[in-house]
Amino acid sequence: CNGSDARLQKDDVDICFSKTLNSCKVPQIRYASVERLLERLTDLRFLSIDFLNTFLHTYRIFTTATVVMDKLADIYKKPFTSIPVRSLELFFASSQGPWGCEQLNNKSPRLSRKFSSAPPLCVASLTASPVHSRKLSLSSPVGGVRAGTLDSSPPPTCPRAPLNLSWGPSSPELGPSAEGSRCAMSPASAFAIATAAAGHTGLQGQPVPPHKSHDKEFLIRRAATNRVLNVLRHWVSKHAQDFDTNRELKSGVITLLEEVLRDPDLLSQERKATANILSALSQEEPEDSQLKIQDILQLAEYPRAECFESLSAMELAEQITLLDHVVFKSIPYEEFLGQGWMKVNKNEKTPYIMKTSQHFNDMSNLVASQIMTHADANSRASSIEKWLAVADICRCLNNFNGVLEIMSALNRSAIYRLKKTWAKVCKQTKALMDRLQKIVSSEGRFKNLRETLKNCNPPCVPYLGLYLTDLAFIEEGTPNFTEEGLVNFSKMRMISHIIREIRQFQQAPYRIEHQPKVTQFLLDKSLVMDEDTLYELSLKIEPRLPPAN
Repeated sequence: CNGSDARLQKDDVDICFSKTLNSCKVPQIRYASVERLLERLTDLRFLSIDFLNTFLHTYRIFTTATVVMDKLADIYKKPFTSIPVRSLELFFASSQGPWGCEQLNNKSPRLSRKFSSAPPLCVASLTASPVHSRKLSLSSPVGGVRAGTLDSSPPPTCPRAPLNLSWGPSSPELGPSAEGSRCAMSPASAFAIATAAAGHTGLQGQPVPPHKSHDKEFLIRRAATNRVLNVLRHWVSKHAQDFDTNRELKSGVITLLEEVLRDPDLLSQERKATANILSALSQEEPEDSQLKIQDILQLAEYPRAECFESLSAMELAEQITLLDHVVFKSIPYEEFLGQGWMKVNKNEKTPYIMKTSQHFNDMSNLVASQIMTHADANSRASSIEKWLAVADICRCLNNFNGVLEIMSALNRSAIYRLKKTWAKVCKQTKALMDRLQKIVSSEGRFKNLRETLKNCNPPCVPYLGLYLTDLAFIEEGTPNFTEEGLVNFSKMRMISHIIREIRQFQQAPYRIEHQPKVTQFLLDKSLVMDEDTLYELSLKIEPRLPPAN
């Protein structure tokens, strides 16, 4: 990568860069017009997983799926009129081929799609959809040549030496370039990689004409299709719910891919790559043996089959964790955009975030209500000790949401004021409560919980309120657009990083066997009392002491 090339990072009226450098020593985009962001998405010189994830997580804020698809279709069908001249010039400026820095004319006489482009490079990412990921295998590069791989981890230093035609199928892997960087690959080299598999033959054993390796338009078309398929592959496989909820978008992608398949000059690997994306789009959602949120709603309708005393702390902690994770993973990532959970119509805008919040309150109410059902102080103390044992097991299971559900119940005024009850709770349990309270304390914007989450391995159920607080802080402190109408892409990147962390926890399932008898107890609403009823009962159990004279 040549991060020192000023032409790749120079500010102008509709894009500017921050002083933050990525691993290729190139500034990240700070502000840009929608058109420049779409240009960057399809630019032949750039390959950045960070930019791609940020764009696909947040594009709803500044554009629409239809606009994005129109851009991708234009790049595929009319690359010479859709790709800016500066991009084409720089694409060939790094070429080892015969053209060097020759000026290009984007008024190509051949505007209709005639030639195919290189198959998509492998795009690997840890951010699978919280609902499900499409099974999409496009990772095998053409001809055994390991093409440049995108990854969500910080990219290593990009190779400085350009590819050359002498590299064969055992060539070293191309390092991923970071946002705003340019990997110096000559068009002739790209062509060699794309055709290495078939021994430079096309479909049905037809040889690719040798002169095509020096056909400027042919190489640009190959690179353009490479980028379009790359974006679509990542979009379909890692953001599948976009297509489940938007039939128009799904139809548009299918139409474009079917047009690609009709290209008579497609190589076999290109055809296979396109067919794989189509197959992923058309496949039904696989049967998931995991408990779903619909199952929880159904279970809540049945009377409880067990009582608290008959269930072990381990059973309770495991089933609380399973329920918490099912509710948490059901939240689609678009609900995290725009603070919909704080709006008047929050139940319509963010129904799954509101379900998660309601489930937290229901579980916390259950704990408090169960403690208050005991008439004598010894029984209440035993109940508190058992619930704290449940909370500690939840901690061991990385269910910090469950820990907070129980801690919030014990810290309610109706429970906390019961001095006679707390006097009978053993010292070890009180010490355990202090340790758990310290982990999930909101002090310092959940400083301790953040540190714990950073060091824990999924599966995990974080406390959703932590992320909602962060998102609210970003939304309220920074506008989406500058006064000049440029998208605040630094803000989009911050939002995307939070969403990526949430999705990382959403997609790692717990291997806990569902026990309906336990979950029916946990979801039984007949046991739950509201806040006023709980406090009235608390006063009845342990009346206020008369004021001292």
